[in-house]
Order: sequence, then C-alpha cells, then structure tokens
Amino acid sequence: RLVSLKGMIVRASDVKPQTVVATYSCDHCGAEIYQPTPYQREFMPPKACPSPTCQQGGGGQYSLQLQTRGSKFVKFQELKLQELPSQVPMGHVPRSLSVHCRGELTRLASPGDVITIDGIYLPQRLAESGFKALKAGLVSTT
Repeated sequence: RLVSLKGMIVRASDVKPQTVVATYSCDHCGAEIYQPTPYQREFMPPKACPSPTCQQGGGGQYSLQLQTRGSKFVKFQELKLQELPSQVPMGHVPRSLSVHCRGELTRLASPGDVITIDGIYLPQRLAESGFKALKAGLVSTT
C-alpha cells in the first residue's frame, strides 16, 4: 500500500556503498562466483567453491576471496524522519522513522529539512528471532 508521510529530517548518515552483487574468486581454480545481495545490509559469503573442478578435487572447501572490482555497488543513505512539532500532541514525544535511500535518492535531504516521502511501508528484519526482530521502515521507489 502506498503511503505519504511528512516530517522533518533529524539525522542523515553519510552516503555509503551497498553491495548489490558480490563477486568472489576461488584461490584454487580461479573461478568467479557471483552472489546477488538485493537490499541486504549484511550477507554471508559462500562457504565452498561451486565449480566442478573444485567439487571433484577436494569437495570445494577452498577459500574464496571477495573481489571489489568485480562487485556491483549502489549509493546508500539512511535518514531519520520525525513528526513535525505542530502535529505532536502536547506532552507527547514525537515519533520517528528510519528511511533508506538508494541510488539517485541519496544526498537530496539534510537534517532540518521538512520533506514529504511517498513510498511503500514495509517491515525490516533486524534479527532472526525475538520480539524486537522487526523494525518498521519506508521503502521508496519514486
């Protein structure tokens, strides 16, 4: 469901690279392995080389090295959006929301700016289990 939120930016992280496709090379056979990591901030590298040469020779347990030159990255920035002071009831604490910006949507807002964000409100998994495993986030594609 598409939502529209208006608020003030209270914090903006530095623009950082986020991996979209990680490229690994095998130390034993030299094969390149591509691992898609769409919209994941953390990912685990493959444990074994999947090439037929390594699978036959030693079970594929050779080390893989991350190749940053062959990997694909996009710009990533996290913004903290807070309710406008005029919309907060007297005596209440303003609510805040984390917004993830990718690609060309980075560096468009800075702290103190009042912005309107249109996007899809999706939960984001922070942990594998537990009550606090989900944290709400706003994913914008416009």
